[in-house]
Amino acid sequence: MTAGPLTLPTFSINPLELLDRLLSSAIAQFVDSARSGLDQDLRAYLFSTHDVAGSSAASAFTRTPGVASVNHLLALASSALLLGILLYSGLRMVLSGGGATQHQLQVVIPRAMAGLAMGVFSLPLLQQLIDLNNALCQVLVGGASVNLGDLPWTSPLSGSAVTSSSNNLFLLLFAAALAVAVVILALAYVIRYTLLAVLCASAPLAACAWILPETRGLARQWGRLFTVSLFMQVGQLLVLRVATTLAFASGHGLAGMLYAFACLYLMLRVPGALNVATHYQSSLESAGRRWSRAVRHLAVDAV
Repeated sequence: MTAGPLTLPTFSINPLELLDRLLSSAIAQFVDSARSGLDQDLRAYLFSTHDVAGSSAASAFTRTPGVASVNHLLALASSALLLGILLYSGLRMVLSGGGATQHQLQVVIPRAMAGLAMGVFSLPLLQQLIDLNNALCQVLVGGASVNLGDLPWTSPLSGSAVTSSSNNLFLLLFAAALAVAVVILALAYVIRYTLLAVLCASAPLAACAWILPETRGLARQWGRLFTVSLFMQVGQLLVLRVATTLAFASGHGLAGMLYAFACLYLMLRVPGALNVATHYQSSLESAGRRWSRAVRHLAVDAV
């Protein structure tokens, strides 16, 4: 009995298919790990403005470690600057021969007292504005019971959605891009939190800059930056409230991802829109002051 010819086993490996599986597995793992970390950050920053180091969401933002101590130190420094402000205004009056009406003592002293009071009591005053922002945010999210499970990007980034797209590299790439967009949103809120802490700590200097006309522009810039940084949360939660109430807010697949992208795009555009609005308000105030001066001049000339 003779043995037949020896046949060797053959292995067929498709490099492209292997690369596709490896890439899909890596993207799915990235989306899954990013989702768990992002939920924790968004829970801390997205729905209210409070001290994230505190024990609860009811902790006042001004209790953030370091804010009060720096604020009190700058309040003392701004109090010491009042003497220099009064000396500067007196020199301007002498050098201008009494023509610098904005530096007259009857104008500067009330502003100096008001600036000193605003600097000393800046933290309680700012906390009132933060409480107003939190109340508006609760109105927006409370009635609709908006939570992390209702967000437009929660369904496209869920474990079931990623698992169902494991054989579709195109959808997985969109899921990874959506996860990156949510990371940008979370990063924006971390930057907002840090910026608000810096603005609250430097409030006494802004109040001191409001006294003199030469530095009043810096105080306006501080106020504009604080307004945009604080109330951008209300605008973004308004976008989120509308997005979660639409019928296809929890859609899967490419349509759900595109809808989540649109929602994130609008949320990230809110700070820019508020900044434009504050500049427009400043332009209206400047125009109003010019018209009031023109009317006064006309009245004086008529007399």
